[in-house]
Amino acid sequence: MRQAMPTAYVQLGSAVVFNVAAYLVYRSIADAAPRIWWPIFAVGLMLGAANTFLFARSIKAIPLSVAYPVFTGASFAVITVAAAFAFQERLPPVHLLGIGLVVAGIILVTR
Repeated sequence: MRQAMPTAYVQLGSAVVFNVAAYLVYRSIADAAPRIWWPIFAVGLMLGAANTFLFARSIKAIPLSVAYPVFTGASFAVITVAAAFAFQERLPPVHLLGIGLVVAGIILVTR
């Protein structure tokens, strides 16, 4: 049985959240010593596995030509903002403009 479209979009949104979490974990261990790095890296892998599972579930109901651009665009936008908050990375106006364009693209793709 095909899943309902709202459920698929919740799964897609959750996949984005897990994807962002995985990359924040990877960034947090970029300079860590290997004995500290491995257990945290395993957490990142589990987050990545959850991301993949949820994305795969979402494309049962959402066309891949819609789901993939939404997933990648939303991941890009959220990771950019999250990195600015979590790691004090720069977020210049041009990046904010780019995020706005990505969000506009997501809106257009999902219509």
